[in-house]
Amino acid sequence: METRETATRYGHSKKRNNALAAIVCGVLPAAWLAMHARITWQEWLAGLIVGLIWGNAFEYTYHRWLLHRPRSPLGAGHHRHHAYTGTPQEAEHVALISSPLNIVLLYIINGLPALLITRLTGIEGIVPGVFVGWMLYVILTEEIHWRIHMNGRLPLGLQFARAYHMRHHDTPNGRYNVFLPLFDFLLGNTQFGKSKLPV
Repeated sequence: METRETATRYGHSKKRNNALAAIVCGVLPAAWLAMHARITWQEWLAGLIVGLIWGNAFEYTYHRWLLHRPRSPLGAGHHRHHAYTGTPQEAEHVALISSPLNIVLLYIINGLPALLITRLTGIEGIVPGVFVGWMLYVILTEEIHWRIHMNGRLPLGLQFARAYHMRHHDTPNGRYNVFLPLFDFLLGNTQFGKSKLPV
């Protein structure tokens, strides 16, 4: 019982720190960029949508090709996550992103191409919304992933997410999106709720 409580406290702390880092990395650049340009509400909305979709694509890519890559330093922590599922230490290993520093790196790795692409295409006005979209996606994914593993209450319309994600733990070579299987569907891992993988 004590092991479970300690792991839960540690997991909560990691989730909170990651959320705070995501807020700082999303809000500060968005505010700074917005102060230096006139941005319409349409650009904010377009950026938010692009950020959410980009976040989903990045989650899929990161989870599929980096976290499940054999003998990868990034994958080592994720392999522990799979190994500790269902154990008293599970909460300690639920976070998809291992530390606030990795949140900062995530924003740098995604932010530089976003700035370059939008500059080259002349749509820089969407970048603040993109940063906010990433922030929301990171926080939502971590929170929903926590609730799935810790048997918490899921938001309305996401009750399917627990069974969907836990099937990934049963068969780890598919279902890489945690709660919004957009890129799982687009890249052929899922067809309208049915996995192409063996049950």
